[in-house]
Amino acid sequence: METLPRISSAFLNLTNACNLACRYCFVHQSPAHMSLATPKDAADFVAGNTEDGRASINFFGGEPLLMWDEIIVPLTEYIRGKYGNTFQLSMTSNCTLLDHRRAAFMRENGIGLLFSMDGDRSTQEANRPMRNGLSSFDALKSRIPIILEYFPNVMFRSTLTPDTCGSLFHDMLFAEQAGFRAFFTMPNCFEAWEETDSLRQQMRMYSDHYIHSMRGGTPFLVFPQLEKYFKKILLRNEAIQKDTFRSSMGCLACGKCGLGSGKYSGINLNGDIVACQEFFSHDDNYFVIGNIYTGVRGDLRESLIEADDSSPAVGRSCPSCALSRMCDGGCVANNYILNGDIHKVPDIYCTWSQILFDEAVYIMRVLGGEENEVFKERWLHRVG
Repeated sequence: METLPRISSAFLNLTNACNLACRYCFVHQSPAHMSLATPKDAADFVAGNTEDGRASINFFGGEPLLMWDEIIVPLTEYIRGKYGNTFQLSMTSNCTLLDHRRAAFMRENGIGLLFSMDGDRSTQEANRPMRNGLSSFDALKSRIPIILEYFPNVMFRSTLTPDTCGSLFHDMLFAEQAGFRAFFTMPNCFEAWEETDSLRQQMRMYSDHYIHSMRGGTPFLVFPQLEKYFKKILLRNEAIQKDTFRSSMGCLACGKCGLGSGKYSGINLNGDIVACQEFFSHDDNYFVIGNIYTGVRGDLRESLIEADDSSPAVGRSCPSCALSRMCDGGCVANNYILNGDIHKVPDIYCTWSQILFDEAVYIMRVLGGEENEVFKERWLHRVG
């Protein structure tokens, strides 16, 4: 196996605690959190591994803003004082505890933001209630202008559930009208999806909105997940011509999320290095590949990579699926948590991928047939 990159980028699990009680959260919530010494040592660890001078850390949890005074401020000051601005910092947060003072500190210190919210009031409160029983939508309503003032390009990231997927397009319009420019969503694979027709209908509504906006040349909420399928269509056609499989750039572990093979990892409360941050609060050590105090174990990294690349993904209808030649097999952590097998893909992932593929084909046929110049320019940007 080729020499693996040294781990120089990490999700840092500051705490397992959170002020929300999201119905689909994979974190086993508890008051457990890092002491300040551990994240400082973690910062030194990733900085010492960088090969290009650009280490990075994402403040993760739980809800990292709960550790603002205890860790985020002193750790940021430590990193900026020791490593300067080449050390990239970001935070994954529900933003219910964000205010002008904290947002200003983040901007001044170059801390990027990954923001999660599921939609308007009904969707947000159904999926993401506050742990104290109050409304998380009310908590965010006054904070959305703060978020967009300090982080104008932040993406609106949501999770789809069977009970709320019927309002997906409405929630997209909510995000668009609030001032967000881009949207990301994924179905929750840990719930039973008895029907997905409404999900397909909602995506067709977005596709028609996309087409209408392209025709008028008007700004609209971009859905990068969907636009990525413009290139995947080309990859599929090439794979058919060459009679190859797994042709997507994100198929194998080395080109996908990392899974121990790349420079990305998660660092847990005790300094354990995990190949995927979804395992921070799980007792299963399957994805643990070392510790910041004892080093990374190459044998564990290689065994994960070999396991992932040993066989193709197994989905509901792989042989007949239009995406079979370029499927990336979904999230291996979700596959493992749900099925005990990193190769066995949840049915809803297959359905969602097929919906995105079908909508990309629909958009390309309509706007391509019209020779829409705005779309052509955007399409070339995506596939170029």
